[in-house]
Amino acid sequence: MSGRSRTGAPGATVESAPGRSGPEEVPGLSVVEMEVCSRCNRRCSYCPVSLDPMPPVPARMSDEVFLRTVEQLERVSFAGRISYHLYNEPLLRTDLARLVAIVAERLPNALQILNTNGDLLNERRFTDLRQAGIDYFYVTRHSPGDYPERPFQVLQTWQDLTLTNRGGTLTHLPMPKPRTTRTPCWAPSEMLIVTVTGDVLLCYEDADREHVMGNIMRSELPDIWNSERFRAIRERLRHGERSVDGMCMKCSNVSHSRPGLSALEDTVLDASGLTRRSPAAVAVLKRRSTEARTGRS
Repeated sequence: MSGRSRTGAPGATVESAPGRSGPEEVPGLSVVEMEVCSRCNRRCSYCPVSLDPMPPVPARMSDEVFLRTVEQLERVSFAGRISYHLYNEPLLRTDLARLVAIVAERLPNALQILNTNGDLLNERRFTDLRQAGIDYFYVTRHSPGDYPERPFQVLQTWQDLTLTNRGGTLTHLPMPKPRTTRTPCWAPSEMLIVTVTGDVLLCYEDADREHVMGNIMRSELPDIWNSERFRAIRERLRHGERSVDGMCMKCSNVSHSRPGLSALEDTVLDASGLTRRSPAAVAVLKRRSTEARTGRS
């Protein structure tokens, strides 16, 4: 590709394709979840990691995949939420602050939320990541005892989680009720799930990585997002036709039953004094975080 180049890491350069682009090329996209590593330090029974702690993929997302994803998001002026997880612990990446800083530079309007179990989040890493560009830390605790209170950090315990069977992968968790199999699902219409290899999955519930809509290294983001197959599946799921796929029929997740539910967790909204009805909640949280980081009021 030709056009201006941007270097985000030593030895890794991404070329921007020529031509104009914008949010209209990826209608509805409000969340990006990048699997920057594919390993976790825990083996929770309610997580697919308990079944497959070493999936047959690289342990780390390469700079090439990461920068290509960021470049594609920059081209469409992405200004939603970005997180760094799938079924993994992002803090296992000791260079996570470097990646966060790249996103902060290239996607200044994106809200960066770190989902973590908190085991590796000490004061030094919290400060480094906050300065690099993390806006909110969403910590799910699995061990008893006190945990440090910090600004822009939201705490919950694993008992607070609404568990799902991960598309039927976790057979010890309940299968969906008949009503659930007819419940609309807007997750694929709002969320971009990029795996460690650059595959774009239909949904984050795809623990087996089988429903690949495209690969960010081989295709442009708008082409993947607007592909005939992706659009057809989305349309049926929005109308509650979970029979479109066997994984969707087995899935017990009903948290995306209406548009606009994907961007922020209720826990994050509650801690910030916001609700689902708050206008431009992502932009409000971004502004608050940026003002605190820069010392502006």
